[in-house]
Amino acid sequence: MNNLKSKQKGIVLVVSLVMIIAVTAIAVTLLSSSSIDIKMTSAAQESEVAIARVKADSVQIITQEKKAAAANNRLLYESGQFPVDPTQGLDVTPVNSSSQVILFNSNAGPTLLDCPIVVNPTPGIKCNMLRIEATLNYGKHDSNGKGKHNVTVSSGIAQEMGASSS
Repeated sequence: MNNLKSKQKGIVLVVSLVMIIAVTAIAVTLLSSSSIDIKMTSAAQESEVAIARVKADSVQIITQEKKAAAANNRLLYESGQFPVDPTQGLDVTPVNSSSQVILFNSNAGPTLLDCPIVVNPTPGIKCNMLRIEATLNYGKHDSNGKGKHNVTVSSGIAQEMGASSS
């Protein structure tokens, strides 16, 4: 009888050790997946902050240009005032901006284009079609010192101008 009790005590010890190891393995797995969740949440937050910064920089440059005098307002530039290469634009990055903002000319030819359709159009008004692209690199920095990811926001602008300027 004594021999049976000592065997049972040994089995209880082995079973309890196996249970402790199993519980420890489950805890490690949960902690590991928890750290992955934290990393994913952090990455999503970084992305949202980057998008908000880029949108803010786009709005800031539009507001800044609207407040500028007509001679200095780059939103009033026509085709001849932009680089000949359509892939090149004017760097209009605001001071203390976290992103790079480029203004592109979207007029295909030498004259202004018809404006987008509106309810009550004014005859003789043409539009200067422009595009603003704001780009920001974010995330961990690579060997070039830039973020691994980038976000770009493109804004289209149809600036109404008199027909005499075409």
